Amino acid sequence: MKTKVIKWINMFLVLAVLFGYQWIALGNQKKRDDYKQQKMENEKKMLPKWKNGVYYGEAEGFGGPVKLKVTIQSNKIKSITVISAKQETKEYWNMAATLLNDITKKQSAEVDVVSGATYSSRGIINAAKQALEEANEKN
Repeated sequence: MKTKVIKWINMFLVLAVLFGYQWIALGNQKKRDDYKQQKMENEKKMLPKWKNGVYYGEAEGFGGPVKLKVTIQSNKIKSITVISAKQETKEYWNMAATLLNDITKKQSAEVDVVSGATYSSRGIINAAKQALEEANEKN
């Protein structure tokens, strides 16, 4: 009789622990979902509203200055064109140039540098940031 009581108590304790664990796990999942939703809403509010036009940026790349032309249309980055990067090493530049499309797709200059072409990447990113800051100031 005593062993049956102990088994029932043990079973009750195990069930109570499992129920408590599930309760906590569901609560944490709800918090994560709420956090993701809030983050998405904040990002939508913080989307830059650039003034339409053509803006220029210049920054130091691997081999010298990198000059870009950023076209804003309908408050979005429509295109980014390289005006000059004369002293850039061709191999590094070709790797880093993929950032032009990345910035346009992401609608932000907050992109990661290309591994192996860090300085050329920084030149592109910083020139784009400069142009976008100008577009933001005009707004």
